[in-house]
Amino acid sequence: MKVVVGLSGGVDSSCAVARLKEAGHEVVAATLLMQQGDVSVPSKESLAQAQELCGTLGVPFIARPMDEAFSRQVLDPFVDAYLSGKTPSPCVACNRYVKVAGLMAIADEVGADKVATGHYISLIEGEDGQVRLARGADRAKDQSYFLCQLPPEWVPRLMAPLAVSTKDQVRAYAKEASLKVAEAPDSQGVCFAPQGDYRAFLVSRRPDAFEPGDIVNEEGQVVGHHSGVAGFTVGQRKGLAITDGAGPYFVTSVDASARRVQVARQKPPRTTSFLVGDLVTTMDLSSLDPSQLSVQTHYRAYAVPACVRALGDGLWQVQVEEPGILGVPGQTAAFYQGDVVVGGATIEDERPIDD
Repeated sequence: MKVVVGLSGGVDSSCAVARLKEAGHEVVAATLLMQQGDVSVPSKESLAQAQELCGTLGVPFIARPMDEAFSRQVLDPFVDAYLSGKTPSPCVACNRYVKVAGLMAIADEVGADKVATGHYISLIEGEDGQVRLARGADRAKDQSYFLCQLPPEWVPRLMAPLAVSTKDQVRAYAKEASLKVAEAPDSQGVCFAPQGDYRAFLVSRRPDAFEPGDIVNEEGQVVGHHSGVAGFTVGQRKGLAITDGAGPYFVTSVDASARRVQVARQKPPRTTSFLVGDLVTTMDLSSLDPSQLSVQTHYRAYAVPACVRALGDGLWQVQVEEPGILGVPGQTAAFYQGDVVVGGATIEDERPIDD
């Protein structure tokens, strides 16, 4: 079988290439190149490692620039979301519009049957015959959340070489196969802000959009000031520049139009109801009750029982049980039936809608 494998040069994707080659597939490795200022994705070192691996294994190698799609589909929406007071999920958008999309396009060009990545996910065929994404065996590394908004028609074409592997097992395989990346460190944070400094990235992208404003407490009293609402996110505790000694403070809301950040000395309250839009799903979620459906609103969060109700105009209301969940506007909500991904959406608002 001819398979296009996304290769970043890291240990996971390198092992995916090696395993599929070892299994007898006709493998074509593809590295998607994305440049943001002085930051190269993947790094020049990782790109060199990817090329060296392909040379060693005798695997054809394709390097495909994706700068335009990366900027238009990931970076620009990321900036726009933060400037409007929301907290985006760039890795979800990148997989949907750039990475997996790019690999699918390359697969069509070279006549490949399948597309594979180094994600820790599984693929499961249901009783209805439809292939769906599911959680990987390594729950600590499970990345199904990041792929929850892939078009359902792409999923049957995917392969998941690391589905039943843990990270430790992948590293052990890399050592056994004498792959130079066996001890390579895991990637951390979003690729275009490698030090995790979102505000520096936002300033470099839209310096004109940063206007100072107030940081206020629950009573509306000014307790600090900021140089722009972009980069603040609900639940944030660090970097608030509040020196009244009464903290710690947590961000509870961001009002972009008023240039106001509200904080409290308690963590943001959980909500039992929030709205989502841009829902991509493989079934009618409104037909499932909380015993059958759960929702996860952050990569590191736990999924909680939920029910979904269509409101019209492209919006759905998600209801969860007490004690609720942190639903941050702009973040991704991934829906699961057991371990199987059945949908993904963008959180629009955490305000409940009256019945």
